[in-house]
Amino acid sequence: MDRYETASVATMAEAFDSLEQAILILDDSERIVYVSDGFRRLFDLKERACHVRAGYADVIQTLIERGEYGDSDIELILAERLQPVRNRQKVTLQRIRQDGRVIDETGAPMSNGGYVFSFTEVRKQSIAIDRLTKANRATVLALADLAEFRDTDTGGHVVRVARLTQEITRALDHARAFPQEIDQDFRAKIGVASILHDVGKVAISDSVLRKPGLLDDTERLAMQSHSAVGAAILSKALSLAPDSGYLRIAVDIARHHHERYDGGGYPDKLQKSKIPLAARIVAVADVFDALTSARSYKQAWSEEEATSYLASMAGQQFDPQVISAALFVLDERRKTPIIRWSDAMSVGNKDLDHDHQTLIGLVNQVSMPANRSDHTVLEFVLDELLGYTSAHFTREEEHLRRIGFADLDRHMDIHRTLVSELTTIRKNFYAGKGDIGEKVSEFVAEWLRNHILLEDKTYAT
Repeated sequence: MDRYETASVATMAEAFDSLEQAILILDDSERIVYVSDGFRRLFDLKERACHVRAGYADVIQTLIERGEYGDSDIELILAERLQPVRNRQKVTLQRIRQDGRVIDETGAPMSNGGYVFSFTEVRKQSIAIDRLTKANRATVLALADLAEFRDTDTGGHVVRVARLTQEITRALDHARAFPQEIDQDFRAKIGVASILHDVGKVAISDSVLRKPGLLDDTERLAMQSHSAVGAAILSKALSLAPDSGYLRIAVDIARHHHERYDGGGYPDKLQKSKIPLAARIVAVADVFDALTSARSYKQAWSEEEATSYLASMAGQQFDPQVISAALFVLDERRKTPIIRWSDAMSVGNKDLDHDHQTLIGLVNQVSMPANRSDHTVLEFVLDELLGYTSAHFTREEEHLRRIGFADLDRHMDIHRTLVSELTTIRKNFYAGKGDIGEKVSEFVAEWLRNHILLEDKTYAT
């Protein structure tokens, strides 16, 4: 570094430190060439642990060991922190620290091969914006539920699709597929955007949506129109909020999630990479969930049957790389259950047994190591778990009324307590308090032991 460059760095350092900016700059070998005093203060790092020429990975390792990123898998956290630097991707994210404080992180590659990070502690105004974002997300979910309710009876489809979409995107990112398209911003937005994939169904008549059989040609064309209708609805919303990354992705998904990789889909008969990546990902998640769910016109397929179908359609209906990522995700789901369903858990009612199996499956998803360190996926799992638990309790209480169960009031009190406890777990998750996977595991173990295996057995006969 010549004298001019040294003077420039010194001037830059003085400016950043006077503004208390938390800045970290790396060279092309991932070593620190500049660290501001604000960065050390924010993360309470001594100079010996974070100094010029120190390796970025070593600094992250120190923060991991001190619990900065929670109790998740160390190698997974390290890989995720290094990935945008090595892939030269921009990153913008908001992270809740273990003490509840919120940090905005921004990173970008530099023309000289290096990388620069900026960290800012979120103030009250930003927290208010975050709350507004969550409120908007809830509104999106409610709108999607309105369209879904007319179509499926059971609900939950859009959240399940969002969760699988998020997991497939994460797997693609880890495999370094589509590095020019998948960055932290894309990963943060695609799940929420996917929730609105079928919003156009609000314009389809019940006679078509709920027909218990095959559609004729006219009905099929009416059904297919939901893609263009949904895109038009969302495009109008985007014109009112042109800076919304969520809506921009949602328009692509709504219009193109029924395109086929071989060009035989609708509405535009796009092929291969001409189909937006977000739509190619959601197409796989949507079909898998549709196949494994019961509808008025069909029985649910087993996960094995659905997985086999996805694999057989790689390169025809679906993008082969997306299918590869989806198969990886589904295999990981199968390999890592902490709780397995057994006949001993049956309450003698196939619908309620199915509910219990679904809830156990959700708990297993929360406990997966990859999901426990993925804030966005956990949001969807917890939303789905809370929503499905409430819906299940409603169905169970209706069943108990039908059979004249004498202890219904006490059973309903237990349900309210369980929903309250799960709501508290979800609230603590958003506040960044503790290992959510462990909390949910403890909750469901108690639930299984005292509710399904004991309380629910009182009405099983």
